[in-house]
Amino acid sequence: MYRLELEDRVTPPTDRPLRDPASELAERIRARRLPEAVVQIATRGGAAVHPALGYRAADVWERPDGPAWEIVAASGRQDLVPLWTCGTVAVFSAADGSFLQWDAEEDGPWAVWPDFAGAVRDLLTDLWEDDADDGDRAVIARLLLPEHEIAAALVPEER
Repeated sequence: MYRLELEDRVTPPTDRPLRDPASELAERIRARRLPEAVVQIATRGGAAVHPALGYRAADVWERPDGPAWEIVAASGRQDLVPLWTCGTVAVFSAADGSFLQWDAEEDGPWAVWPDFAGAVRDLLTDLWEDDADDGDRAVIARLLLPEHEIAAALVPEER
């Protein structure tokens, strides 16, 4: 009898089933029509997609109070969908179709790209600066972008 009472007390009253936050994030990413590899990066970390992404594209669930969620809360931008993090920096998809790179220690985004290819080029430039193998960068580009955007994304940005 005690067990039943305890279960009754810890089961939250709700009219809908509890949802896994990672599943909700995956749905939001898919709704933005981003590649499935982005869902894997956001929910499982970049290394789940390619070993070279292990540091530069960590999952946004690395810490539940991590930089991606801190930025969403502090900015009041509920339209931001976090895609990956690297330290205190997170990359987001915005409802207007743009993509933002934002450091949790700053008041606004560091970079805003009009499309996903810009965010991927930045990521591939980071990997290039880290001396990642060009073959690995090309594989990652193919996982994230359509064929016609790959060559431009592999050209490192001037910084």
